[in-house]
Amino acid sequence: MREHGMVLLSALLFLVVMLLMVSSNLYISQLSVKSAQAAQQQLQLDVQALQAHLLQLSGLDPELLPDPVSALPSCPGTYAAWSDASMQCELVLFETAEQHHQYPLYTRYGSMLLRKRLQIPEFAP
Repeated sequence: MREHGMVLLSALLFLVVMLLMVSSNLYISQLSVKSAQAAQQQLQLDVQALQAHLLQLSGLDPELLPDPVSALPSCPGTYAAWSDASMQCELVLFETAEQHHQYPLYTRYGSMLLRKRLQIPEFAP
């Protein structure tokens, strides 16, 4: 009778250990699924932000750009041959940001733009 009790106790301990192993694997699987869902939502938000950024860039009015980051002392090489004091070039940072309304997800895209302005000197009469 005592042997049957030891066998039952051993079987019970084995089942408890197996149950703990299975439940820990299930918990890890659930964490993996949640991590994959969060990554998928972040990727979707990144794609939406990039599409919005490119759409805004394509229809952008140069006069509506934000203040320049810096004014260049002379224009870059492409314009150097014919640019003089009347050509002014500025670097402008244009950014688009998206935030998910339910989850703490955030992404941002930025572009450095070169704005050229022709400044014709006024002659005094």
